[in-house]
Amino acid sequence: MTKLSLFSNLKEVVWFFMIFLVLLFGNLYLNYQNFQEMKEENFYRGEFKVLNHYHKYTKHHKKYSVLKLRHKNFTFYTTSWLKLPNLTEKKIALLINTEKITFLDFMMGFYTFSFDLEIIERTNFKISMINYISKFHDDKLSKELFLAIFLAVPPSIELREKVIFLGIAHLIALSGFHLGLLFLILFFLLKIPYQFFQNRFFPYRSSKFDLTILIFTILFFYLLFTNSPPSLVRAFVMMILIFSLYFRNYQLLSFRILFFAILIIIALLPKLFFSIGFWFSVSGVFYIYLFLHHFKHLNKILIFILIHFWVYLFMIPITHIIFVDFTFYQLLSPILSMLFIPFYPLEIFLHTIGFANLLDPLLITLFSLSPQIYHIQTSYEFLLFYFIISLLAIRYKPFLYLLFLILISFIFIGDFKIDFFQQI
Repeated sequence: MTKLSLFSNLKEVVWFFMIFLVLLFGNLYLNYQNFQEMKEENFYRGEFKVLNHYHKYTKHHKKYSVLKLRHKNFTFYTTSWLKLPNLTEKKIALLINTEKITFLDFMMGFYTFSFDLEIIERTNFKISMINYISKFHDDKLSKELFLAIFLAVPPSIELREKVIFLGIAHLIALSGFHLGLLFLILFFLLKIPYQFFQNRFFPYRSSKFDLTILIFTILFFYLLFTNSPPSLVRAFVMMILIFSLYFRNYQLLSFRILFFAILIIIALLPKLFFSIGFWFSVSGVFYIYLFLHHFKHLNKILIFILIHFWVYLFMIPITHIIFVDFTFYQLLSPILSMLFIPFYPLEIFLHTIGFANLLDPLLITLFSLSPQIYHIQTSYEFLLFYFIISLLAIRYKPFLYLLFLILISFIFIGDFKIDFFQQI
């Protein structure tokens, strides 16, 4: 059958944009109402979930706590000079100063002063899971790694630096990569029991359709359980959209799908527009689409191997707008990404049967590497030029070759400064 296009005429496109604008302005209005509610007084007291808790030091070496907190309507940062236990994933009550917070701050996330911190002693399933995983690992970094890839617990600054040096920061930030692996694992586990009942009671049903609906339901609760990281939200919406189009025989490998999925996500969750993690995730998917658009005719095994190197290389100018450290160990990133595919389900299994620390020595060795650090910074002007050529490369293959040359010039000559400064 001939694959259908996403829109068959201009009228459908116009209708889509009308619905998009209604959803966008409707959700912006709801956010503004929540903002006004917070701003009714100069001080707002409420209960907040601690998404992240880490420490910093003043120039006089005095330690203080930095807390990333989530209310049902907003997320923000605050600091405390109190001697606090690790509050990650726990509930606290707090009085915050809202006097200088603008609506843009409210949408982007903000910092504010806080007072009268009270720890609310309340256990939940996620804290129980954190304790369960933690008990298996004596090594601090290994423990933090598994808490990040299973439960989206934010890593410490130390672990974040280690994974950036190794070029695997994308592996500890839950995204479509993890969601796809979880989908395959659940499909494999559920298929046999489903077919047992299907053969006896409902042979007329489609196992692919029913299992996909069931798995999406499970993944939705997992999304809520992990505090809905922006990259995971993007991946989840994309999976639902692709699933619905697949069963209606629409063309899936289409940049229109990616573009309209982004619009749908922003219309439903306008705050994601200000999330760097969300746009990194979108960029990664874009370059996957660009590769498949031009090279889908290759052997599937070759596609699997090349696509890891492709995405890593073409994301370098984008990631180095924020993450400026570079080490030659980062060149191992595509290989480590491929190894992560069997590693992830294996570690789920090992944590289930009580042998979770079996591979910890390998992780400790990996994290103990001491790379030479270089400083690479992408300018905004270069990034804009890079994006324009990337978009032109969709339609015109000569621009794809030009994109290769630009990437090579960036790595070896480039727009940036390479400044050797230290060895760990």
